[in-house]
Amino acid sequence: MVKLFITGATGFLGSELIPIIAGECESLYLLVRKKSLLRAKQKYADFSNVKFVVGDLTNPDLIEGEYNELLGEVDSILHMGAYYDLEGSYKDCFIQNIEGTMNLLFFASLCPNLKSLHYISTVAISGESSGEFLEDDFDHREEITNEYSKTKWEAERLIRSWKSEAKVRIYRPGIIIGNSKTGDFEKVDGPYYFWKTLSNVKMLSPLISKLPFLPMPINPHATLPIISVDNAARLIKNGLLLDRKEKLMTFHLVEHMCPNVLDLVNDSLKEFSIDANIKLMDNHPLIEKTFKILGLPKEIIHYMITPVEYSVTNSLKHLGLNEQRGFDNYKDIILKKAKKRFGVSK
Repeated sequence: MVKLFITGATGFLGSELIPIIAGECESLYLLVRKKSLLRAKQKYADFSNVKFVVGDLTNPDLIEGEYNELLGEVDSILHMGAYYDLEGSYKDCFIQNIEGTMNLLFFASLCPNLKSLHYISTVAISGESSGEFLEDDFDHREEITNEYSKTKWEAERLIRSWKSEAKVRIYRPGIIIGNSKTGDFEKVDGPYYFWKTLSNVKMLSPLISKLPFLPMPINPHATLPIISVDNAARLIKNGLLLDRKEKLMTFHLVEHMCPNVLDLVNDSLKEFSIDANIKLMDNHPLIEKTFKILGLPKEIIHYMITPVEYSVTNSLKHLGLNEQRGFDNYKDIILKKAKKRFGVSK
């Protein structure tokens, strides 16, 4: 059985993954900051094979104290720890995403029995690409303008160029949304920015309904690359247990049937009882200013105006991605939970 070392285990994705992977592992070593240790122990108190390692990704030594015995134990590593903020500064993103990955790779190089390294990247490394983006696509650094995406691209480059006998598996999740069964979510991200804004402007609904149209920067062919947190966790679990001889494999973790942006906007307006006639338009500097006023990060405009199809060939073939399952299967659960979270009663 696997002896797995994990970073980022107490985050949203980790909280879904640990309960379903614990039974497949002999030992799980979770890297946690000292200030988060008590919370982590409480979260995973029911799992006897979970062990806690105090440390910090930003520390060159990674782990506090002596850890030679741990090095000989670990045979797989899952690196999920990262700084995620679409509007974050390059400095903050660099420290966590690039330096953190460098420190993790140094630790990995000291593990004599390491068989596999699994890294959680993001589809955001595709930058301003349009059209089909393959799982093996990578060399497009000049097209990335977002600081978070830049540092995740650099971190993936470090993972790809790492010299080791261990197999490398890279997972690129789309925008991770709530649990498909409960709707529970942790952070305002992706479509949740829009839903939060709708909850704030709902009181203006009578005024909006009188407008001849509501201009929005949307390409009618654009889709939103999302995946529910429970589905992402399930696919990563399958990747951790996958026995393949390839040295490097990359997987896009997005629903096989991602929602069309325009359809999602119209469905959301209907759910929030806002009557509006959407008028499609190209991006414009005034749009970014308007988004800022509304509390919407300008970085999400790319997803609204650029049609990108993320190939999921490897995920379908090797991870068990369900080609019959899409956002439509659970959108009502997600929308209703978002409304409740943002204080919309009807």
